[in-house]
Amino acid sequence: MVLTNSKYPDYFPQQWDLDYNAENLILIVDYSLPDIESLPTIKEVKYVASKDEFTETKLSSSFINNLYDSVLYQIALRTIHELYEADVVNAINSIVFNGWVDFVDKATGKNANACIMSIQALREEFLNINLEKVEPK
Repeated sequence: MVLTNSKYPDYFPQQWDLDYNAENLILIVDYSLPDIESLPTIKEVKYVASKDEFTETKLSSSFINNLYDSVLYQIALRTIHELYEADVVNAINSIVFNGWVDFVDKATGKNANACIMSIQALREEFLNINLEKVEPK
C-alpha cells in the first residue's frame, strides 16, 4: 500500500516485489527503475513566428546522465524512507533495496533486465540521515 501511494511520473515503472524475513526483520525490495531513455530530453521549446514553427533545444547527454544517476539514488532513498515511516510497529530493522532496469542492450538489440543498484539500510542509521540536506549518491 505504501509503494502504491507513491506518486511518480507516468513514464516511471510502478512495479516491485517484496520479500519479508520475519526472523531477521528484513524487508527486501526488488524495485523496477526507469531506464535512461524514459527521461525527458527537451530543455525548451520556442515558437519562431517568422517561420511559423517550433524549435526544440535538447539537454546535453552529460546533463541527462547526471540527472539519471541522481534520480535513481533519489528513488532508492525515497522508497526506503517511505517504508520506514509507514512501519509504526517497528517490524523492519533493515531494508534491502535492489533497483532493476529493463532496457534494450545496444550490443545485441535484445531486451534485457539488470540490477544496477543495491542498498542495505539499517533502520537506526537511515532514520538519522537528514534527507533534506544529504547528497543522494
